[in-house]
Amino acid sequence: MQTDKTPTYAVPIEDAEKWVTNWVDANTDGKTLDPTDMRAFLVHREDFIELLRQYDTEYVRLYMGRREDPNSDNQLRACLLMVSATRQGTIDPKSPDPDLIVDLVGQVTVLNGDKAQEANYQVFDFSQICPPMCDVNSPLFIGEPDARCQ
Repeated sequence: MQTDKTPTYAVPIEDAEKWVTNWVDANTDGKTLDPTDMRAFLVHREDFIELLRQYDTEYVRLYMGRREDPNSDNQLRACLLMVSATRQGTIDPKSPDPDLIVDLVGQVTVLNGDKAQEANYQVFDFSQICPPMCDVNSPLFIGEPDARCQ
């Protein structure tokens, strides 16, 4: 039985890069993605709060990825990778474009008043995909539900 809460975890940057590459290259093998394989993502409120607690997070950038599905043999399942983001001027006040919004991933030097401070920013995958975590009664659930939807 699926629940609305799976364990939250930070994703190593190498896994995040692989998963995003899996998404970007999804159609290079001549197959197309079935849009009903990825109708929506469910993310628990607490998980967003955890992400927003990272120092200097002004924005959240979401990346599409495809990670290995532990419940199937060699299948990839869509995932939603989330990273903190901020204005470039927050981490480099001498930046030529201080309003550029940049991702905060890995070790980043940020400003804390007049002092530079090292911070380690994580990539998160809190997502639960629909299907199976669907609300088939939502006006945004377009089409007929199938056996994959719970």
